[in-house]
Amino acid sequence: MKAIPGTLVDGGASFRTTHWSVITDCSRADEHGSEALAQLCHDYWPPLYSFVRRRGYSPSDAQDLVQGFFAAFFQNKAYAQVNRGKGKFRTFMLASLKHYIANAWDWEHALKRGGDREFVLLEEEMEAVESLYASEPATPILDEEQHYEQCWANALASCALARLGSEFGERSKGGLFEELKPFLCGGVGLPNQEEIAQRLEMPINTLRSHLSRLRARYGELLRKEVARTIGPGDDLDEELRHFRKALITC
Repeated sequence: MKAIPGTLVDGGASFRTTHWSVITDCSRADEHGSEALAQLCHDYWPPLYSFVRRRGYSPSDAQDLVQGFFAAFFQNKAYAQVNRGKGKFRTFMLASLKHYIANAWDWEHALKRGGDREFVLLEEEMEAVESLYASEPATPILDEEQHYEQCWANALASCALARLGSEFGERSKGGLFEELKPFLCGGVGLPNQEEIAQRLEMPINTLRSHLSRLRARYGELLRKEVARTIGPGDDLDEELRHFRKALITC
């Protein structure tokens, strides 16, 4: 059985490829094909898992169901049927999952671990995805498709944030990144910039210059993440507006 480890915490795949080109690579029975499968699992596992949990499945059942979906998706080469001219790829993935759920009455006995390929989720990865789901409001404010879009946006933002943290870590500025990360994520109760500057023993203007550059780089990485999800003929700016709208509802 060919294992594809680290599908959620390895920082995502190269920005050189889009999900459409990944689909082409999935048909290759070599290392590139395995990497393509891992990339798709990395990108779509969190929103698909959250969608299934929202339908009332337990964590273990949802995990097996999403594993089974990916197994069937690749085994049946459903990706070969994708028409780039009909909607977004993430929409196709959700429609495929719905179809699988509707028809997989015996999914408990199906290939839960991907046939001859295993999408290996580390225990901490699975806990991270479940924690994201558990932190969502108990009252379903959004319908299930809006919720899926929200999770998709969150997953892209997490990938960009992880890559940004990796870049700062490589430059031995991991401490600075951790201090400034809350200003990228937003929310209430943000830390005091003057106090951070004192802790880091740097002038407040220097701290704010770092934050400005950090925000600019984060915006670049977000743009690249969103660009990977669309086809060559799609409008990136329009998709970015949709992404931001979905993210604001979080």
